[in-house]
Amino acid sequence: MKTLVKAIVLSISTALVAIPAMAAPQDHHQYSKSHAQQQHHAPQHHQLNKHPAQQHKQGYKKVDPSRDWRVGQKVPNQYQSKIYKVDHSKYKRLNKPGRNQQWIKVNGDYILMNVVNDKVIKIIAA
Repeated sequence: MKTLVKAIVLSISTALVAIPAMAAPQDHHQYSKSHAQQQHHAPQHHQLNKHPAQQHKQGYKKVDPSRDWRVGQKVPNQYQSKIYKVDHSKYKRLNKPGRNQQWIKVNGDYILMNVVNDKVIKIIAA
């Protein structure tokens, strides 16, 4: 009788230990599948030679500043680089920025921002 109880306990404990081990390959397969999909969308070698502005934008969700941003809102850090800065004198629609102000261009929209506190002052939709 003692041997029968030991055999049952051993069987149950083995089964409990084996269940997670059997489930692991499914999880790994799902991980591999999602990992493969991510690699499929990864930048190709020929894309690495693109203009820095295009490389910089690739990692971020495309925004529509005229829809997604409001006056007084902080400009996200990724758009505060020199890549997005615009010379107002090349565009008739843009007035001269005041002290501590800078025009930037994001996805065709022009944003006048305060460079001290990074807040949006004005948005001109393209």
